Amino acid sequence: MSMKLFCGSSYRDLGERIANHIGIPLGEISLDNFADGEVNIFVGESVRNCECVIIQSTSQCRGKSVNDIFMELLIIIDALKRGSASKVVVVMPYFGYSRADRKDYSRAPISAKVVASSLEAQNVNRIISCDLHSGQISGFFSNNCPMDNLYNEVYFVDYIKYYIIPEYGENIVIVAPDEGAVKSAIRVAGKLNVSAATIFKNRERANEVESMCLMGDVNRKVAILIDDMIDTGGTACKAASTLKDNGAKNVFMLATHGLFSGPAISRIKDSCFSKVVVTNTVCPRRETIECNKIQIIDVSWMIAEAIKRQHDGTSLSRLYLDGNVLRDNSGFNFVTN
Repeated sequence: MSMKLFCGSSYRDLGERIANHIGIPLGEISLDNFADGEVNIFVGESVRNCECVIIQSTSQCRGKSVNDIFMELLIIIDALKRGSASKVVVVMPYFGYSRADRKDYSRAPISAKVVASSLEAQNVNRIISCDLHSGQISGFFSNNCPMDNLYNEVYFVDYIKYYIIPEYGENIVIVAPDEGAVKSAIRVAGKLNVSAATIFKNRERANEVESMCLMGDVNRKVAILIDDMIDTGGTACKAASTLKDNGAKNVFMLATHGLFSGPAISRIKDSCFSKVVVTNTVCPRRETIECNKIQIIDVSWMIAEAIKRQHDGTSLSRLYLDGNVLRDNSGFNFVTN
């Protein structure tokens, strides 16, 4: 079965990087809007009996909302299915609405489940995503539409080894900024054979933290925060200040998804971070690229490898068994800086 790659409008550059790694061009697709704002899709080549892979990060981008991007994705899927594609794989490097993964107050929606149900209703065959906010989201999909969750922490381990330790020394501590990041922080700390710490926070409302309490020793150490995303930057910058107040020499943050909404960039510029490192799972704004405190790691090789392996029916676990496999094969590239 031949494979064809298509990219939505959320992040064309990432789609082209993935296509270059796989060795096939992006498929011909026209993405536009009618005068009333409705999505207009035209697939310009045959997809009959092909495996079609759609690359679309469901985050706001270039004036389009998360909802616009997701609706575009659903319509692309429908166009390919009606074009007799034998298999449709959706690659969502960033899974929109992933933070709404549970009913934590009365009459709360589980929006991540709504997204999953919408994709399954389109008879998608497989989903590939990166660092889901919660692992339980993969359970929102049935066996008819399995999900592969890729872990970008392997890039973070290499970044610490080759970019932080040589300049700042080996006296480092990996810090989880909240309870949800503890497992990831412990895994990274274990691979580096260093200690870990945790920050417990009391959040009054979304994106606003009332207080923080550090558990662990960061005094005279290089503190490295590990998380799945950074949004408005309020929590991250407050965590950095907490670490500095407790004696940390330098503070870094490594996060998979750099959303950088609202005042995030100005907050980071004014923060005590030495560097904030994210990956290119979402399309960066110009001010993100121009911020000298932000560095963006290119993870297109890992995504491309996952696409190839699911197409060939081979295991994805090899990506994580060898700690140097990513660096050896991707060259550990940066999008900026």
